[in-house]
Amino acid sequence: MKFLLSGTITFNKNAEDAKEDIAKFIDEANENILLKGVKEGNESEGAKITDWNIKDNELSIKIESGSKVRSHDGLLRIKKPLTQLLGKKYHLGIRKLHIDNYQVIIPTGEGKYEINHQLVRSLPQIDDFQIKDNYVIVTIKDITESEIRKQGVNRIIKHISTKKEDVDESKKENYKENINAAGEPSEDLNEKDLTFSVTKITPGEIIARSGEFQTYFEGDVTEKAIELGWIKTFPGRGQWFYGPQMTALQRAFEKILIDNIVEKLGFDECLFPKLIPIPTMDKMRYLDGLPEGMYYCSAPKRDPEVFNKFKNELAINREIPMDLLKSGLKDPAYVLAAAQCEPFYEFLSHEVIDEKDLPIKFYDKSGWTYRWESGGAKGIDRVHEFQRIELVWIDKPEETSEIRDFTLELSHELATKLELEWYTEIGDDPFYLEGRKVENRGIEFPDVPKYEMRLKVPGQEKGVAVVSANVHGTHFTEGFSIREAHKHTLWTGCTGLGLTRWLFGFLAQKGFDENNWPELIKNQYKKTKIPKILTWPKSKE
Repeated sequence: MKFLLSGTITFNKNAEDAKEDIAKFIDEANENILLKGVKEGNESEGAKITDWNIKDNELSIKIESGSKVRSHDGLLRIKKPLTQLLGKKYHLGIRKLHIDNYQVIIPTGEGKYEINHQLVRSLPQIDDFQIKDNYVIVTIKDITESEIRKQGVNRIIKHISTKKEDVDESKKENYKENINAAGEPSEDLNEKDLTFSVTKITPGEIIARSGEFQTYFEGDVTEKAIELGWIKTFPGRGQWFYGPQMTALQRAFEKILIDNIVEKLGFDECLFPKLIPIPTMDKMRYLDGLPEGMYYCSAPKRDPEVFNKFKNELAINREIPMDLLKSGLKDPAYVLAAAQCEPFYEFLSHEVIDEKDLPIKFYDKSGWTYRWESGGAKGIDRVHEFQRIELVWIDKPEETSEIRDFTLELSHELATKLELEWYTEIGDDPFYLEGRKVENRGIEFPDVPKYEMRLKVPGQEKGVAVVSANVHGTHFTEGFSIREAHKHTLWTGCTGLGLTRWLFGFLAQKGFDENNWPELIKNQYKKTKIPKILTWPKSKE
């Protein structure tokens, strides 16, 4: 890549008297400061001031560079030494740095970069985009010093470009075949997320499956549950009222999962917060991947006048004045827990752990998880609000992967004991990678970030996912600054046991007649009764 910068250095007063010293400084900067870190013989990868002019209190400057010392970094490099030089002799200080025009030339073609043209045209930060035979030119204008220091330019480049050799073509082809076989539309594989470059086994590949067991139900689980009064629709989209029978069955599954998986592996129960600060989600990189998949929460402002107006309008019109309500809310500061494991990483953030005290293994079953499924919500198998048991742990790399594998093996054993048909595949959407295109922090990733276990649903090609077993490598230990006392590497992992999904898969195979349920469920199921309501549940005509 090449970087062509036109910018301005503004001093606190007229600097024309310092012109001679500035000229000497620029010559020295081109020889030393702007080549620091560049190997001998690769000077073109460094930066160079190619033109400059001083007028009044402004130094106009042009910098050209390669990728090792990018022009905007070069501009920052010269600020301090230039200030030190001119401050003593001329009492000059630098008031601000500014990039007026910045062109980034990105090579394309064989072995170079793949550019997401649609994304480039959608980014408001990019002022111009030119496509040439074997390169593109991205132009960004009006960049402040603060924006330079935040490395916004580097992030834009990372966001829109992918090095072609980073994508394993054979893996892409295998994945494409797998996706098409599953009946999903094929997509531009160059637009796939980090799962491609991380996972060493083809995502979607089935790695284990159960034998066949007898099923007793045909039909739609959700419709039957409504008919029997086990659940009732709720005004909120993707939400349900779960009645006594469904709740009793969930409690039975909860007890069985804890007895047969969680406690066997020695996890300790905690109560995790479900209102998660947005900065926590940012450290998880969740905002980089699926910002559209969460519910955002705003606290009310301390503005009684706005809420008095709100109450008055509501009283008079009997319609909720949404504009007034919005004006009374602060900017979103929280999200409702979308992963459930978020508090674990905050609990360990900036802490030091001795490896002799590992592993640390917690689990939480204290409440709801929330995800916005957009148009994907349907029935009780794909909802916005659901319950699960979340296991999360930290250990040395090999041990972290072993714990994940144990949670999966015990899940297999339990499903087989319950005479449920299941299969496990390589996950194609690890929650901490989903939607993300780049990772530039040198994170260690496991060969398989995610395994997903599904219960078969009679009549459907795709089963319902009941277990998501993940290893994150150093993704969260780096993001939350979690350290080992001897500077050894620590990994984290989490396994989600989806209670709502277990219920759906169980009922889809075994039905609502208790006589067809396995003894393990019968022994834990507490019989209840439907309250007598004249108008509910609706009788089937």
